[in-house]
Amino acid sequence: MKTRSLANAGALVVAFVARIMASVFAWLQRRKEFLPPRLDLYLCILLTLAAFAVYVRTLTPGVLDGDSGEWQYMANILGVPHSTGYPTYILLAKLVTLLPIGNPAWRVNLFSTISAALTIPVVYLLAKRVSRSRLAALFAAIFFAFMPTLWAAATIAEVYALNTLLIAPTLFFAIRFFDHGRARDLYLVALCFGLALTNHRIAFFIAPALLLIVWLKRDVLNLKKISLAALISLFALSFYLYIPLRASQLLAEQSAENWALYPRAEAIVNGKVTAYYNHTPAGFFNLVTALDNRTKLGFQDAGGENKMLERLTNAWTLLREQIDPFGMLLALWGIVVLWRRERALTSVLLLAGASVAAISIYLRAESTRFYFSGAYLVMVLFFAAALGWILEKLRPGGVGAMLNARPDQQAGEHKASPLRNARTLLYYAVIVFFAFFPLSAFYFNFARMDQSGNTKYDAYARAVLGDNLAQNAVVVAPWEVATPMRYFQYVENVRPDVLTIHESPVRPQYQKILDAAHKLNRPFYYAQFMPEDKNSDAPRTVQAIAFPLSDKPQPQQTLNAKLNDSIRVIGYDWIPSDPQNARLAIYYRVLQPTRIEYVNELELSDTQGVTRAAFSRHPVSEYYPTYFWQDGGYYRDVYDIHLDANAPRGAYSAELIWYEYDAATAQRNEYSAKSVIITGLERE
Repeated sequence: MKTRSLANAGALVVAFVARIMASVFAWLQRRKEFLPPRLDLYLCILLTLAAFAVYVRTLTPGVLDGDSGEWQYMANILGVPHSTGYPTYILLAKLVTLLPIGNPAWRVNLFSTISAALTIPVVYLLAKRVSRSRLAALFAAIFFAFMPTLWAAATIAEVYALNTLLIAPTLFFAIRFFDHGRARDLYLVALCFGLALTNHRIAFFIAPALLLIVWLKRDVLNLKKISLAALISLFALSFYLYIPLRASQLLAEQSAENWALYPRAEAIVNGKVTAYYNHTPAGFFNLVTALDNRTKLGFQDAGGENKMLERLTNAWTLLREQIDPFGMLLALWGIVVLWRRERALTSVLLLAGASVAAISIYLRAESTRFYFSGAYLVMVLFFAAALGWILEKLRPGGVGAMLNARPDQQAGEHKASPLRNARTLLYYAVIVFFAFFPLSAFYFNFARMDQSGNTKYDAYARAVLGDNLAQNAVVVAPWEVATPMRYFQYVENVRPDVLTIHESPVRPQYQKILDAAHKLNRPFYYAQFMPEDKNSDAPRTVQAIAFPLSDKPQPQQTLNAKLNDSIRVIGYDWIPSDPQNARLAIYYRVLQPTRIEYVNELELSDTQGVTRAAFSRHPVSEYYPTYFWQDGGYYRDVYDIHLDANAPRGAYSAELIWYEYDAATAQRNEYSAKSVIITGLERE
C-alpha cells in the first residue's frame, strides 16, 4: 500500500512538474532569446520528464542516514546544518517540502530528483553546442542522466544534484558569453556561480575556467560590466546571511540544561544548529569556509606517493563505473576533434574538468564520488564532440540529418532518401551502436541505483526511539543513527523529550557528556550498531544501551547467578519477533564496583547441542567497560539473534561465559572463565 501511494505521489509530481515547465516555457516564449529552437525545446522537455520519471521510480521512500538524514530534517525545520551551511539547498528544499504529497523525508529526496532531472536538458544544450549535432547531444545527455554518480545523487537527500544543476548552467552561460559576448550572459554566469558557491564549495574549482573566458573576452568587457557581475555574485552569496539570522532564532530556544550537558562554547546540541557553529562573526566565517571542521572539508596530508597512488586508483575505479574504456577513448578523441576546431573552447573545458578532477582526487571524504560530477560532465561533452564528428562524416540526407543538423543548416538542405546507399546503412548502424551507451547505462545501473525499497534507516531510528527510553533521556548516537532519530523527533514529533547528541565514544567529550548526564540525573543511553562493522555479513541492528538502567528491571525469567564478587546475573528476556529472529536481553546487577575489565562469550545451542549463534564482545558495550559500572546499578546486555531457516524448533539454551580482559595485550584470561547457563529459549 505504501509503495502504491508513493507511486501515485510520483505520478502527481510528474504532472505538477510538467505543468510548471509548460508555464515557464510559455513565459519564455515571449522572450525568445532565452529559448532554443522549437525542436530542441521539445527534446529538452522530453529529456526532463523521462529522467524525472526514472529518478522518481528509484527514489528512496523515506528517511536516510548521516548527512542525508540531516538534510531531511534541517530542510523541514529550516535549521543550520554542518559546514558550509548550504543555505541555498536548505531554502529550496524547504519549498519542496510544502508539496502536499508523500512524507516529509520523501519530499526532500524528491528535491534531488527535480534538480537532477532539470540538469539533463542543460547538458543536452551544452553537448549540442560542443558537438554541433542534436543526435550526439541527445545520446550524451541520456548517457549522463544514467551515469551512477548523477543517478545516485538523484535518489537521496543530498546537495550534489543541485550542485550539478548549478554548475551546468554556469558553464552553459559562460560558453554562450564566449560565443556572443553579450552582457546578460555574463550576468547569468555571475548569478549561477554565486548560487553554486552557496550550495557546495566544489563549485569554486570551475573558477579558473570562468576566469579564462573573461580573459579571452576582455575586449568586450569594461569596468561597469565587471562591477555589475560582481554585485550579482555578491547578491547570490548573500544567501549565507540565512545562517546567522536563523541561528539567532534557534539559539534563543536552547535549553539551559543542554549547555550543562555539552560544554562546547556556543554549541547548540539539540541538533537544530550544527554543533560546529559559533554564533560570532569569526564563527560564521569558519562555518561557511569549513575551517571549523577541516575533516568535513576533506583535506589531509598528501601522505606520500603511496597515498596519492591509492587516490588515483580510487579515481580510476570511479571513472570505470561511469563509462567503459571505449567511451573513454571516444572522449579523448573528442578532445582532439574540438581542439582542431576551437582551441579556446577546448582549453576552457579542459581547465574546468581538470580543476574539479584534481581537487576531487585530493579530497578524502566518502562523498568524493559526487565531487567528480563536474569533471564527468565535461567528459560527456567531449564524448558528444567525438560522436558528432563521426556522425558528421557519415551523415546522409533524411530524418537522421535533421536530427544531426547544425544550427545554421536549413531543413531544405536535407533531401537525401534514407537507406538508399551503403553510407546510409552505415550511418544508421552507427546510430544504433552509439545508442547502446545510454541504453546500457540505464539497463546495467538500474538495479543498483534503485533505492525504492530502502527503509533500513527508518528501522534503525525507530528501534532506538522505541526501545523503552526513559523520559528526558540523553542518547549519544553515531552520525548514521543520530540524524534519522532527529528527523523523527523534529519533523514527526516522536519522543521530542529525548536529547540526541552525535559524539564519538572514543573522544574525551563523550565522557564529559556521560558525567554531566549522571550529575543532572538524566538517563543516559548509547545507540550502538550490532555488529559495529558495517561490512559484516551478519544483519545489523541498533540498540539503545543504558548506562545504567534508570529503573530496576523486571525480567521475564529471574536468575541469581553470581559471575564474580562484583556482578550478578538477575534474569533475562527472550523475545522472538518471527521464527528466525529473536532478542535475548540479559540483566546484571552490580554488587560492588570492580577495577577489572571483562569480556564475554555467548553461545546459543539447539535441542541437539548444535551451536546456532555465537557472540564474543564486551558485556553491554566496549565503550562502557565494567570498571565504569556503578555500584548498585542495573545493566541490560542485548543480543539480536538470527537463526537459519533450517534450524530445528524446540527449547534452546545459551551459555554465557565471562573472562577477565587485559586491554594492553588485547588478551583474555582463559583461566578466569565463569559461566551461566540460560534455558527455556523456545523456538516455535
